Amino acid sequence: MPPAAQLLVILLAIVAFWAIVMRPARNQQKKVQQLQRDLEVGQEVVLSAGIFGTIRSLTDKRAEIEVAPGTVITVARQVVVRRADELDTPARTDPEDADVPDEPTDTTGPTRTED
Repeated sequence: MPPAAQLLVILLAIVAFWAIVMRPARNQQKKVQQLQRDLEVGQEVVLSAGIFGTIRSLTDKRAEIEVAPGTVITVARQVVVRRADELDTPARTDPEDADVPDEPTDTTGPTRTED
């Protein structure tokens, strides 16, 4: 293979890597940074550890998050990664079509099998 063709293949691989991996990651990072700038008191948010809470106060570097009634934690503003309403799941339309039961079943008691 001629050297020019090898260089072209390498350049195409770099461009493909950027388009597939780097560009979406940068877009996601910009989206999270914008969210962190736009935080407001009273919003329900999710922290990077998966903790849900409501913002009670904000400073440039910190956020006080109420995670339970009367329980407020202070965290770095950067750990807020999304709003809680972004995690909404689609509502089920027909319970008979669902694989998951509507109410939890008790599996702690003894089970009987009939012969």
